[in-house]
Amino acid sequence: MNIQVKSTKNLISILTFKILLTAIAFCASMFTHAAIVTYTFSGTVDLIEDKKLDDPDSFGFTINDIIYGSFSLDNTIAPTGGSGNKDEYTNGINFSFTVASASGTVVYNSEDIATDANVSNDIKLTVEDNKDKFKIEDKDDSFRSGVSGFEDGDALNMDYDKFKIELQDSSKSVFSDTALPLTLNLSDFDTDHRKMELKFTAGGGKELKIKGFIDSLSASTETPSTGDDGSTVVPVPAAAWLFFTAIGGLGFLKQRRQS
Repeated sequence: MNIQVKSTKNLISILTFKILLTAIAFCASMFTHAAIVTYTFSGTVDLIEDKKLDDPDSFGFTINDIIYGSFSLDNTIAPTGGSGNKDEYTNGINFSFTVASASGTVVYNSEDIATDANVSNDIKLTVEDNKDKFKIEDKDDSFRSGVSGFEDGDALNMDYDKFKIELQDSSKSVFSDTALPLTLNLSDFDTDHRKMELKFTAGGGKELKIKGFIDSLSASTETPSTGDDGSTVVPVPAAAWLFFTAIGGLGFLKQRRQS
C-alpha cells in the first residue's frame, strides 16, 4: 500500500515538474518576443513655403537640404486609436531628426540637447491598410526647439509646429493588416507620395514650411538589452508573473521532496 502511494506521489511530482518546466520555457519565449522596431529615413528638401514672412531665407533652410533621422517603438504596444482599417500608435515613440545642408552643415536638430529628450506620447504613427498609407506625425512642441530669423530687420523666433512623413501605395498591395510593419521597401510606395514636411509658426499667422520627398527608408528590429550581463530581454508583465510563479513552484517541489 505504501509503495503504491509513493509511486503515485512520484508520478504527480514528475508531472508537476514537467508542467513547470514547460511554463518556464513558454515564459522564456515570451520574454524574447518583444523587440524595438526602428525606422530610419532620409529625404531631400525640394520646396520652401511661407506665409507672411518678409525674409524666409533668413531661417537657414534651402532647397536640397537633407532631412534624416529615425523613430522607434516597442513592437508589442497596442494601438491607441484609429478605427476600421486604420490603427494609430502613440505610446513611447522615440523620434529624432536633423536638417543638414547638402555639404553636411547642420541647420536644425530636433533633439533637446539639454535634456536628451526624444520619447513622446504626442507622436502618432498611423498604419492604414485600405489605403496602404504609412504616416508618422510629430506635434510635440514641448521639447522641440524653434528657429530664428529676421522680419523687417528685427529678430523673429518661430515655434516648432510639426514634422510628418507620409507614404502611400495607390495599388494597395503593401499592407495586409494594420500591424506595425517590420520591413519596409520604399519602392513599394508611389514615387509622388513619399512626402515629408517640417513646419514652424509664429504669431500673426506666420508660417514656414520645409517640404521634400523621402528617398531612403528602412526598418529593423532588435531586442533591447536590459540585463547587467548584456542579456537581451524585454519582460512582458503577464509572462513575468507566470515565470516567477513557475520558479516558486519548483522551489516548493524541491522542498517537498526533501521533507
